[in-house]
Formats: sequence, C-alpha cells, structure tokens
Amino acid sequence: MQNTKNPSAKVILITGASRGIGAALAVAAAAEGHYVAANYRSESAEVDQLVSRLKDGIGIRADVGIAEDVQRLIEETLTHFGRIDCVINNAGIGEVCPIDRLDLALFQKTLHANLTSAFLVSQAAWPHMTRDGGRLIFMSSTAARTGGGLSAAYAASKGGVESLMHAYATALRPHRITANAIAPALIESRMASAIDAGPTENLPLGRMGRPEELWPATRMIMETEYLTGQTIHVDAGRYMT
Repeated sequence: MQNTKNPSAKVILITGASRGIGAALAVAAAAEGHYVAANYRSESAEVDQLVSRLKDGIGIRADVGIAEDVQRLIEETLTHFGRIDCVINNAGIGEVCPIDRLDLALFQKTLHANLTSAFLVSQAAWPHMTRDGGRLIFMSSTAARTGGGLSAAYAASKGGVESLMHAYATALRPHRITANAIAPALIESRMASAIDAGPTENLPLGRMGRPEELWPATRMIMETEYLTGQTIHVDAGRYMT
C-alpha cells in the first residue's frame, strides 16, 4: 500500500480516463498533489503516456460495464492507496444517430455504458467512504436538458445519470458523502468532433471548451461538503452536447 499521509491530498478514482475529459482531470488532479487511479478499458499509447504523468498515481484496466471488473477496480484502488475519497464517473460513449435510425441495440448499449457503469462503480465505491465521508461526481451533459446533438440514447443516459446522482445525494447524506454532477457543453473531444456545430468561430467564444476547464468545477465539488444533489453547468451559454 502506498504511503498517502499528505493530509490535503485525496485519492481520486476516475473512470474512462484514457483520453479527453477523464485524462485532463487525472493530470490536473495529480499536478495538485492528489493520488489518482485512472481507469481505462483498453491498452494504448495514450494510456501509457497518461500514467507516466500521474506521479504517484496508477492506471487500472477494467470494463466498468462489467460488475466483476468494477469490483476488481475498487479492490485494486484500495489495495494500492488504502482508501477512496472521490469517484468521478466519467466513462461513457456517444455517437451521432438521428432519431429515425436509432434502434434498441444502440439505445441499450449507450445506457449501459453511460448509466449502468456509473451505478456499478458508485455502488461498489460508496461503502468504502462511510468512515470519513467522500465525493461522488457524475459527468453529465447539457444534452440531459436539451437533447443535444448526438442521439436520444445519449440524452436519455445523461438524464438518467443526473437522476442517479440525486438518489445518491439523498441516501448518502447521513454518511457525509456528497453526490453532484457536472454538465459540460461542446468540450474538445472525439465525441464532440462528430457533431455538426457549425463553424467554430460562430460559437460564443469562438472555440469549444477545453477538457482542463472542467477541473475548477471538479475541485470545487471536492472541496465543498455543503454541496450535494447539484448539477454544475460548464458551457458558454449555447445548446450543444
């Protein structure tokens, strides 16, 4: 077990951290001295590069849509760090699919990857936070309110994620475990690049959001116990993903 005696450092488990938002949050957290367990599903050069930047952090390969993998993910995090202070449910998928081409297979696949995974990880992690309290953070999207530019399946999955967050916020309050969501819009990523958002210069700030711009909101949630059951919106005021 790694020595984690720095009183201000937290042990943070981030799912879907191989690239994009998850990777940016992992790097930002490690840069501020936190201990990061970066989850990923498949080996890649991106994963190797990420783990090399985490200082005292680790990478753990697991499919968070599979209950057995999730249990192992939690156990390996606990074995290495001795505790879990914060879980960021970031893993998910999304692809552009018009409503007239959306079928049951894609709908169920999307809900499983985005919603079921968040349930499996949160349900496995929270019992290990009851002694000192903790943070559950769910990565949502403005699509939960607008429908977004990907698919009805994606929008439904993110609406479900926020409802799940509310349930945990209510149930876990006695354990001093908070649950909150972050809902970004059009953050630079492979997923966002598939959306027809028009010319970049026509966006409110002339650009998409950057993955690292989600870290301040994440830090606020981590540092604030008197905040639960809330969705923090990170966007420039225009409907998108």
